[in-house]
Amino acid sequence: MTRTETISEYERERLENIRQNQEMLKSLNLASEPVIQATKVVHKGRAKPRATRRGKENKQSNDSDKEKADDSDASNSNNNNDEDNDDDSDYGSSGKTKRRTKIAVATRRSKRLRGESALEGITEIEKEAVETGDFSGLLQTGEERFGQTADTIKVSGHYGGWVEPGVMERLGIRSNATEAWESEGGGKFSFKDPLGTGKKISKKMAGGQSVAKYVASKLLRKNPNSYFYRHTEPGVEQWTGDWTDEERLVFLDIARRFGCGDKWGLFSTYIPHRVGYQCSNYYRQYVIPAGWIIDDNYRIDSAGNAVYVGNHRRSAR
Repeated sequence: MTRTETISEYERERLENIRQNQEMLKSLNLASEPVIQATKVVHKGRAKPRATRRGKENKQSNDSDKEKADDSDASNSNNNNDEDNDDDSDYGSSGKTKRRTKIAVATRRSKRLRGESALEGITEIEKEAVETGDFSGLLQTGEERFGQTADTIKVSGHYGGWVEPGVMERLGIRSNATEAWESEGGGKFSFKDPLGTGKKISKKMAGGQSVAKYVASKLLRKNPNSYFYRHTEPGVEQWTGDWTDEERLVFLDIARRFGCGDKWGLFSTYIPHRVGYQCSNYYRQYVIPAGWIIDDNYRIDSAGNAVYVGNHRRSAR
């Protein structure tokens, strides 16, 4: 392949960190020695010392509440998932020496910290890329990765269809985007005024409702692509579990007939119970990495993940 692709800064730093860790392990001679995580102190056969009395007797508690991580979509915080430290706490002076019963050798999740070979985390081509600074070889086209046969589905990254005919008839949606937009009041579209009413949309909605989902809910007949990106057909349940093989086959059939890669709201009307963003995620996380569809807007990295290299400007309608 032409060595013109560039790898992300994150991937570059990851590979460099792996290389530095390998050198550190060698210098510390940890390749064959176990790593001791912590020494635990165990109290047996005695009660916890009483708290110090100052003036009046106050009972002090050594237990503290733990904060719960906010896992809502609105929270973008980075939460650490480190295991709790269960070492015994100090309860004040007892006049007795604590007995050390044993040294606990923990099993490290990380192969590097367990002393196992860190080379398993980096391939030869990645090592070469770090040494030479040329990361272009880490990205492959779908054809380079999987080859191409007569049955291979190849797309340009664009969907050329419209709303599924049955859905269009049931909901009274016009036959194309221009007619749909104009028949529902028209107006000039912009991201600040996606409804085309001439009024900007407030960034805050009552009850914490998603602005994007609220706007989409108003565009069923005016901008079906926007509506179906976040909503199913009215009255149809949205599924959130794993995709079935039947859904996969429908997805591939629609891609073969109309292409795919954008306008996922329209695309999803052919797959009941799924919305546009689910189709987009499925495409990027499963379809492209599996080689079911070849799309030159994507490359496959050394870990088998899809990397978007195309034009990020997408049509909103």
